[in-house]
Amino acid sequence: MYKTAMMVLLFIGLSWSSAAQTPQPKPVSKKTTTAPKAAAAPAKAPDAAPKATYAELTIGELVTEDANRWSDRMSSRIAVSGFVTDINKGDDGDTTVRICENPKIAGMDRARCVVAKCIPKLPCDLPSVGKPITVKGISRYDAKVGSHWWEVDPVESIDK
Repeated sequence: MYKTAMMVLLFIGLSWSSAAQTPQPKPVSKKTTTAPKAAAAPAKAPDAAPKATYAELTIGELVTEDANRWSDRMSSRIAVSGFVTDINKGDDGDTTVRICENPKIAGMDRARCVVAKCIPKLPCDLPSVGKPITVKGISRYDAKVGSHWWEVDPVESIDK
């Protein structure tokens, strides 16, 4: 009797669940016309990039830095002041400026001078030889044979 009652309940349950699963027709919606939406407000312009921070170093402080050991005083962007002692325009369009502690230094004195390079994408308005200058830009150490000096390459801005 128990088995028969279970079979009847199972049969009723299956027939009831299959009846509930019969496909129903989807309601048909009527197409409506709406007024066109107003254009979205233009996107807000992104805020200007944060202003770069430059570590202000003297030429003496910069040239005593060990290029192999980055110190806390160093930064990837530096500001260095001195006097223009030489300006050369290269074949590649770069302008090389030698900046020294003293305007009377002749030649490249690695202990008292650095090199700054102005590139065509960031042209520089340079003062004449002998005039004071402050350059701001990316610090690099040029370790090519015959060079071995600190550079600001490229120069990002100049203060005369």
